[in-house]
Amino acid sequence: MPGFTVDSDADVEMTVPQSIFELIRAPELRSWEHGALIEWHREWERYVEKIRHRCGITNVTIESVVTTVKSSVRPKTLWNMATYVLKKPLSAVTDTDILEAVLARCRTLKNEFVPDVTSLFGQKLEMDLSIDDCDAQIFRYYEDFNGIVEDNGLQGLIGTGNDSDAGYKSRLKARCRLLVDGLQPPVLKAQITRLIDLEKRNCKSDDLALFDLILEHAKVQQRFHRMSQDYAKRGDSKSEQNHCAENTAKPPPAEPTRSSPPAASPPPAPIRTARPSRPPPQDRCLVCKGPHWLKDLW
Repeated sequence: MPGFTVDSDADVEMTVPQSIFELIRAPELRSWEHGALIEWHREWERYVEKIRHRCGITNVTIESVVTTVKSSVRPKTLWNMATYVLKKPLSAVTDTDILEAVLARCRTLKNEFVPDVTSLFGQKLEMDLSIDDCDAQIFRYYEDFNGIVEDNGLQGLIGTGNDSDAGYKSRLKARCRLLVDGLQPPVLKAQITRLIDLEKRNCKSDDLALFDLILEHAKVQQRFHRMSQDYAKRGDSKSEQNHCAENTAKPPPAEPTRSSPPAASPPPAPIRTARPSRPPPQDRCLVCKGPHWLKDLW
């Protein structure tokens, strides 16, 4: 008796569902340019993490599945790296040699030029005030900050690695200062600056404590802002209701009806009529005895 069953199409019925995986391809290193190395290293770490997760499901050792670093480099780039950077024969180059060389270049400044980090972060770092979720807003702010650090090779100046290094605390002080300088809105920045100077002095050199402090006061100010908006809306609605009530209570002006009598007009001024001329006196003028009155002589 076979240990499996078949369906009507003579296909074997699987008792356990088969896992379906997507193809995971290792990123290829094609350039020694600073930005390209940073991007390749990010993609390589994601690739290794995906392979490690899949091996945990299938119980397969990662060494037998993951692609080697050496085979992920373009042949022309690999030969130049071995000759001019590692100064080794190509056959003697190992995965560790390549990764160490890539990491060393990613974590150092391009052309060993120290940029004006204050201007750099002032131009590229901006808090997204359109996000009304404070947890997501501060998380995004720190995420953007760390991305700028990695893209410009500033780990040696304001990075969080190598906590045993002598300049570790100085790096964190510069890091926290830049984080505070980029805060928005200005009222949040002013509040955090006062707290760091007078009360929370440990936040000057501890970006983790600074994260919690910024998040705490960002939530307080966001709540106050929302309450102010709600209060303003209620005030506007009340004033509008009062205005409507006043317009409703005020009687409209009475319109004149056709049946109402017309207003009496003032009486016309009397018209003076000229006096009729008197007939000449019967006794004639007293001076000349003519047919007229005496006053008509002058």
